[in-house]
Amino acid sequence: MDERILVVGGNAAGMTAASRAKRLDPSLSVTILESGPRIAYSICGLPFALGGRVRFEDLVLFTPETLKNERGIEARVNREAIQIQPSQKRVVAMNRANGEREIHPYDRLLLSTGYRPISPGIEGTDLEGVFTASRLEDGEAILSWIDAASARRAVILGGGYVGLELSEALVERGLEVTVVERSPSLLPSLDPDMARLVEEELERKGARVLTGRVVKRIAGTSSGRVEAVELATGSLRLPADLVFVDVGVAPRVELAEKAGIRLGSSGAVAVSERLETSANSIYAAGNCAECTHLVTGRPMMIPLGTVAAKQGRIAGENLAGRRSRFAGALGTSLVKVLGVTAAATGLSSVAAEREGFHPVAAAIEGRFQASYFGSGAPAKVKVIAERESGRLLGAQIVGSAEGALRIDVLAAAITAGMTVRDASQLDLAYAPPSGALWNPILVALNALAREL
Repeated sequence: MDERILVVGGNAAGMTAASRAKRLDPSLSVTILESGPRIAYSICGLPFALGGRVRFEDLVLFTPETLKNERGIEARVNREAIQIQPSQKRVVAMNRANGEREIHPYDRLLLSTGYRPISPGIEGTDLEGVFTASRLEDGEAILSWIDAASARRAVILGGGYVGLELSEALVERGLEVTVVERSPSLLPSLDPDMARLVEEELERKGARVLTGRVVKRIAGTSSGRVEAVELATGSLRLPADLVFVDVGVAPRVELAEKAGIRLGSSGAVAVSERLETSANSIYAAGNCAECTHLVTGRPMMIPLGTVAAKQGRIAGENLAGRRSRFAGALGTSLVKVLGVTAAATGLSSVAAEREGFHPVAAAIEGRFQASYFGSGAPAKVKVIAERESGRLLGAQIVGSAEGALRIDVLAAAITAGMTVRDASQLDLAYAPPSGALWNPILVALNALAREL
């Protein structure tokens, strides 16, 4: 009898794992259980579908039928896993279409249950016109609401990646947008001086940015429709036809927790380097699983699609009987907000201090091609190192998209454990239209070397 691989969750980590396992061992019987109506879609593309740059259907890579025909993997949608029975090696799922319970046996099981949006715990989050986003259906509901309610004013609660990308989509749709962030600055992966560049771009393009503000409640009409957001600070009332809540995410671990699977200090499922959980023959990957941070060495939840996909690949290899290891991640991220792109990797100065390092930083502004071309927008580069050892801890680039993409160079240097002086000797490419003689990354590193 073919070995049975069961995957709970049919998106980045789950799909990657299922595909990798089946490719390595075609004899495996691979089944995916997905609680929603779709599999294999890009939730990261949701804001761009709302902005009209792509269609929602373009974000779906496979249907259950095409997955079966092209890769030999069975995907069962609208199946919500409600219980794992490790001793019997089976999962109990509810068919959401008819309410019936189903039993799915396995030889090896992967949990890739993802994340859920955190609620801000205030009055009014249940009003019509208040949204979060963790599935494509959420984006379709937002788009329908904009049309049905003739929405003109939107308030975004939270200054994270999705909230800011959504703010861009709504600005481009002609809505008046206000972003409200509880922290002193947007984008927690950036230091405040770098985040301010993003805030200035939003304000330049007509959005309003309110940082350091606490939301008191979301007010509604007598018919249960959103009307305004009320702030606790300054008694400010922001009229709103649409409210989007993006105050953070938490791992979906209820299924694992009920089965007695150990959770880590981050609240996500604790896993080994092979992505094994504390239960025999059960693995976890993606936004529900912990990931070792390559700078701190501590297990963390890093809710990024890139990390989920890489974990999924390693999990798939181990589901197929290999012994593969996932080293960890830096949380390297990239976000475009209107005319500016922001990238970060490793630790910010603020995070480095919080983690007990003694960081030192340097920031410069430069262009990533020869100055006489003049067409390339500048970017600000910030690099952070540990004062005692000179080891690189993190980096940030904000400005042009072509500049921000160079964050990958610094991510590679940090992963390799380079010191500032090591990295300042990197042999980076130069051609006047594409790369400056003195790459701004090297200029920033040399500036940091002088501070050590």
